Amino acid sequence: MMNRFVIFCAGLCLTAPALSQASTEMINDENTALAETFVDEIALGGAKPPVTCDGLQLDDTQKAALKQAKWEYKKQKNTTDAAVKNAWMDYSHTLKSMTSTKDDGMTAAVGVKDAMTAAGMAKADFELKVFYDILRPEQREPALKCVMKMMKQRMMEKLKRMCSKLPPESKP
Repeated sequence: MMNRFVIFCAGLCLTAPALSQASTEMINDENTALAETFVDEIALGGAKPPVTCDGLQLDDTQKAALKQAKWEYKKQKNTTDAAVKNAWMDYSHTLKSMTSTKDDGMTAAVGVKDAMTAAGMAKADFELKVFYDILRPEQREPALKCVMKMMKQRMMEKLKRMCSKLPPESKP
């Protein structure tokens, strides 16, 4: 078990330079993380942003709107996450039941789909609000570049932390 972990971490350490050149295509959760990172670190001053963030020039109204949008999203996320978890529990319970029918299973599966769709739409609404309702058109591209750079920095820091935990004989 430990050998697999060591090999995995060593592989990550070796691929870190390649990952630093990664494409800007992101999956849904990472896009939401981008928007949240932007709100936390740029708009609310949670960290020192990279030099590429200097040109954003957010006004106080935008900063307040970003803070409000994140609060609303986090509150909604609590609800949608619970709905997804409960839907999966219902689905699992239905499958395990000796008395359930295929129709019962299908109904439970549709419940999972609906809950996951609602969660995805909440994420999309937050992202769209940040990048289209709050930022001005000329701020979108610089904001995205800034956040991508911050995410890249975070990824590299995480890889370094993981690699630092490897035993000395397994480090590349």
